[in-house]
Amino acid sequence: MAAQADGALGGTAVAEGRWLRVGDHEIDIARRVVSRPGDGGTFRLTLKSLQVLLALVEAEGRVVSREQLLATVWPNTLPTDDVLTQAVAQLRRAFEDSREAPRYIETIAKGGYRLLATPAWILPEAEAAVPAPVVQETAPPPQEAAPVPPPARGPGGGTARASVLALALVAIVSLVAVLFPWPSRGPAAVAAAGAPAEVPPPVRYQAIASTPMFEQAPALSPDGSLVVFSRQAHPGGPHALYLQPPAEASARQLTFPGDGAGDQLPAWSRDGRRIAFVRSGAGGCRLMVVAASGGGEREVGRCEDGHFAPFDWSPDGTALVMGGCSGGPDQAAPLRRLDLATGRWEALPYEGAGIETLPRYSPDGQWLGFRRGTSLGDLWLVPAAGGTPRQLTRLHGDIRGWDWLPDGSGLVFSLIKGEARLYRLALADGAIAELPPLARGNPIHPDIADDAWAMAFEIYRFHSGLYAFGLDGATESGAHAEPVFASSGVDMTPAISPDGSTLAFVSDRSLAAQLWIGEIAQPQTLRAVPGIVPVPRHPPVWSPDGRRLLVIGATGKGGDRLFEVDVGLDTVRVLPVPGVPAFAAYPAEPDQLLVGVDGDAGRMRLVRYQLPDWRELASLDDVAVARYDRHGDRVCFTRPARAGLWCADPSLGKVAELSRTTPLPDQFREWAITGGRIFSTGPAPGCATAWTEIGGKDGEPVRCMSRMHTVVAGSTSVDEAARRVYLSLPLEQNIDVGWASLEPLRPPAPAGASD
Repeated sequence: MAAQADGALGGTAVAEGRWLRVGDHEIDIARRVVSRPGDGGTFRLTLKSLQVLLALVEAEGRVVSREQLLATVWPNTLPTDDVLTQAVAQLRRAFEDSREAPRYIETIAKGGYRLLATPAWILPEAEAAVPAPVVQETAPPPQEAAPVPPPARGPGGGTARASVLALALVAIVSLVAVLFPWPSRGPAAVAAAGAPAEVPPPVRYQAIASTPMFEQAPALSPDGSLVVFSRQAHPGGPHALYLQPPAEASARQLTFPGDGAGDQLPAWSRDGRRIAFVRSGAGGCRLMVVAASGGGEREVGRCEDGHFAPFDWSPDGTALVMGGCSGGPDQAAPLRRLDLATGRWEALPYEGAGIETLPRYSPDGQWLGFRRGTSLGDLWLVPAAGGTPRQLTRLHGDIRGWDWLPDGSGLVFSLIKGEARLYRLALADGAIAELPPLARGNPIHPDIADDAWAMAFEIYRFHSGLYAFGLDGATESGAHAEPVFASSGVDMTPAISPDGSTLAFVSDRSLAAQLWIGEIAQPQTLRAVPGIVPVPRHPPVWSPDGRRLLVIGATGKGGDRLFEVDVGLDTVRVLPVPGVPAFAAYPAEPDQLLVGVDGDAGRMRLVRYQLPDWRELASLDDVAVARYDRHGDRVCFTRPARAGLWCADPSLGKVAELSRTTPLPDQFREWAITGGRIFSTGPAPGCATAWTEIGGKDGEPVRCMSRMHTVVAGSTSVDEAARRVYLSLPLEQNIDVGWASLEPLRPPAPAGASD
């Protein structure tokens, strides 16, 4: 796979200088940032687009053929022509150029491309005089791809997802929200449907920490003057916490975890004097507190059952509140409180717990908000003193972080609904408005200062490819990987047909999220299926005869629907599933269907339907994802908040526990069924992606698929003969820290008011 990874930028070009001027634009080579003249802002290039530009610069005005560019920028791969078209299109957007009347890049019919503008290297000695550009992200044009990452896995058995995939490609989806009355100091608000569209406020984004290492889980101090985040001290080393003012480029190390341990998920106390965080690895999993000025690290409690997740300080600073740990056989995962004085955990006093995560206290300390549900989640709130939770949104979406605005007038959340975007919810009228998108990358896990209108967030950038592994040759030292339908975009959720001949998957290689189908032995058969915008949380599901596919797709009306694709004709029809579907499977009976639908309190229900009237025959609660085992005539599934795997009879009546430990909750999709056997593609010691049988014989050797790369979430498929497994693996990924002033969101002061 080394041949698939992005290479160096080109020795000749980079050696001449760090800055390049093309026409009246300047390019920071190291950061891949194009500075536009005047007040035009900046534009972030992909690595491939920059490599194409450098190849055109080196040609000194000569025409460079498409074949030469493909061979230079995508060596040792089988790229499609659209990857080059995409790269050139991004360069034209960066230079504000036109294909019809070009000033920078000219298209030569049946020839290639030529650079029209005069390039000039800015010498290193002049570099100090060049102001560093501010990375002001601009809105992408229609159908620009914005891939979303797979979840980063925490060490051990925790669910420390400081970042994320599910994933996202481009899908133009309307956001429809139904809000419950807001029991706050402001007027009650009920929006029966989505609020009217608004012009996005002029929020400007900056990347303030952007090293090659992952900078994760940023949190702003209450006054907004400092950001703390988790980062490796050196490549391959443990994570530690770092402090950095938003206006500066250098960070100082705050914590020193020691050998075999790592620090993550920092959170500021309300007084700004302390930072709590999770330390896991050597010594187990512990909640720690450190002085914001540095030093005095101390343990305040142990992780409950080894579990950890994002948390918040109580308003009085005496406790930490965390959610997401299964509380018993009913699979509820209630919010829990860690008392800092005693180190003991206790359940918070509220009614009807579901799968709760991402707790956040309101600025006045009167309310506690949280996300209920996982991939089909919503925001809820409960009085801080306890009581009955109320549902705040009806998004049924993948919410990747949220926080209150400083005055409590609303909140900002990240939602993956086709792609990751930031949204503002105004509590006065229930309106939901989209904030300006990033030009490149996915904004997730926003964190807003308590007393300043400023926000930090993660910027996740991602590129993945599909690979086939021969299981017969897999050993503990690794397996041979063969690229499949290679591209420079995000390829994921592969599904191999029952006979092993045809692969269906989701990709943004055409600059939009589409379902692609092609025969492995005949790459020229690869084509996109029109009429569907797939939501790639789970792979497509083949019918037993290989003629149809079940796919979850987005609709222009905001809700996800279940589609059935006729593979021979590439026709698409909507299946009228009651409720909001998340996944589906074909059982043995041709007139029945298994569907995971959104249930009460954010819990997923697995329902067996009788067709064509969609009559409910049986159901199971708290199912994260289910798959049908044709050989064993059973339905196997994982739970959303508990490690393990269960199987039920076809009627969903009798349930047996197959494993108590595998897969872990944050790997609930990383398993596959073939020939009546169930395999996991989770990590193993010394191996990022291993192939092991769940419930198999003890002592069987682990077959390592990839030592370096963790499989993209939900992207495992194996043929019926268990000869080849297909995986989506990350080829390029990085997480940076972004920052933005939220002053444009501040409500105007009442007439006559003064600071």
